[in-house]
Amino acid sequence: MEINLLPVLNYDGRKMVISEDVEISASPNDNFKFNTPVHFEGYALNIGGTIELKGSATASISIMCDRCIEFYDENISYDIFERYKKEDNISDTDSDDITPLEGSVIDLDDILYMGLILNLPSKSLCSDDCKGLCPVCGANLNHSDCNCSDDNTDPRFDILDKLL
Repeated sequence: MEINLLPVLNYDGRKMVISEDVEISASPNDNFKFNTPVHFEGYALNIGGTIELKGSATASISIMCDRCIEFYDENISYDIFERYKKEDNISDTDSDDITPLEGSVIDLDDILYMGLILNLPSKSLCSDDCKGLCPVCGANLNHSDCNCSDDNTDPRFDILDKLL
């Protein structure tokens, strides 16, 4: 979804309120998928020629558990803060966190997607007591126990057992 900043772009001190549901698609390499559109509440504010986009987003996603590789639902809330300036008005004294603005439109999809990626948990678990997968047969140990042997010793060391 594109946001047209023209109402605030050339007017210092002007504020534009933004409340949108944005339909975003996960990329094929992501370990999550979107259940609903991402909801964004915020504003765009012109402060001395710099446009500040500030607000909060909430997303309902299905994310893959790192232990059992099954999807579970999670709601994630995160803050968005971006700064833009017209490309021809950027000077050497401006900070590095200002994004050059070409034209008067910004792509809210990319901003919300990158914000979500940065706020995903580093370890995704469906529950704290997730048992994961059997290392031998690959069965999900949360659903049933498998009949695999717990003997994970290296057969090259069997000779040492005979010494005891």
